[in-house]
Amino acid sequence: MRSQFLTILCIFSFISCTWGLIESSIALNNPEAVAETPFTGHKPSNEANPDRRDPKTFYEDSGANSDNPMPEDPRVVRQLSLSQLVYSLVALIGVVLMFFLRRIGFYIYIIGAILGFALPIYFVGLASLGTSFSVFFSVLFAVMYGFCLREMK
Repeated sequence: MRSQFLTILCIFSFISCTWGLIESSIALNNPEAVAETPFTGHKPSNEANPDRRDPKTFYEDSGANSDNPMPEDPRVVRQLSLSQLVYSLVALIGVVLMFFLRRIGFYIYIIGAILGFALPIYFVGLASLGTSFSVFFSVLFAVMYGFCLREMK
């Protein structure tokens, strides 16, 4: 029987992985638009009508606290999106298996977290570490999933 703690972890992971798959799919389908994303963390104060948006700038990098806005090179966007897609897919497979109390899912999830950390570095270099913030949560969740290993077969 699955504990409530494991169920909650899996639900949060389902949401996170699904969001990662959607986000990376959108970016892979249109990396040029994502690369043209305006950074809106610091809007100019002399804007005539701040509520009016340019339809060409659908995507928006509003990470006001971020020192690492969206990359401007479509090639880099494509590589980072591919990394996120692989990471999210592998992690989702692991979460589904853990949801059904399969211990192998934990190890697959760990592989996904490692891929989520290593692939952006492989493709882009150490500058990509700022974009892989979600991997931090995967490591945190892996530790919490580790507490539930005895429930899994």
